[in-house]
Amino acid sequence: MYSESEHTPQAIANRSYQVRIGQYLNEGWQIFSTQPAAYIGFLILATIINGVLNNIPGAGPIVSTILAGLFAAGYYFFGFRIARNQRPEFTNFFDAFKNNYFLPIFLTNLIVALITNIFVVSASVLFMIAGLPFFRGLLEQAAVEGAAPDEDIRELLTLLDQLPTLPDALTPILILAGAILLLPGIYFGVAYMFAVPLVVEHRFDVWPALETSRRLVSRDWWSFFFLNVSIIFFNTLGFCLCCLGMLVTIPWSTCVIVAAYRDIIGLMPTTDNTDSF
Repeated sequence: MYSESEHTPQAIANRSYQVRIGQYLNEGWQIFSTQPAAYIGFLILATIINGVLNNIPGAGPIVSTILAGLFAAGYYFFGFRIARNQRPEFTNFFDAFKNNYFLPIFLTNLIVALITNIFVVSASVLFMIAGLPFFRGLLEQAAVEGAAPDEDIRELLTLLDQLPTLPDALTPILILAGAILLLPGIYFGVAYMFAVPLVVEHRFDVWPALETSRRLVSRDWWSFFFLNVSIIFFNTLGFCLCCLGMLVTIPWSTCVIVAAYRDIIGLMPTTDNTDSF
């Protein structure tokens, strides 16, 4: 347990640590299995709320996107209480909406999304442009092999014919440029993995949370990258199980990050033991 003076942004960014992926996966499961019904129930509730909002014309999708980030932070509020051996309440999932948490969490999520998506979306556009000749070839082959003319394919081919022809020599350049742009997006996506948890647990403001997470993670970025790859792998397995497995893997993923946070950064000292397990 670190003393209170060791929980400043500078002290955390310079923290000595070793990333233990297997340990975090196991401890994350222990945290999740303490309250599995609450985790799954909250995921279902949040999914229903976001689904309803997404179907409301106008501001519905925008509100849904904002709430999705706050709901995601709710897993950390709930998980950190379990990590402290305190008894969580279902209402802890909604703590992001109170105690001055709303704005810092919203802004942190917004900045992370903007920084990562600038690179990811730009790279995706270049990949799409580079892949247009290949896509056109697939459509032409489908049109030739089809038993009857397909109007949708014909309309797509007509649209593609109106676009400027891409020189063959430009395709590898676009792919290379897309790969170069994608790398910073991946870097920041991993580097900011502790940003929202730092707002939740240490109550850091937006910029200290972002920079502390980035500086800490960057010192052993590849280990955190493989931790994230492991989380993605298990979520992919959950998706393959008719998506039902994701009812477990999505909240469990946040528990893994809570476990990593507890080991590497440490939880803030507290004297609140009145509701311990």
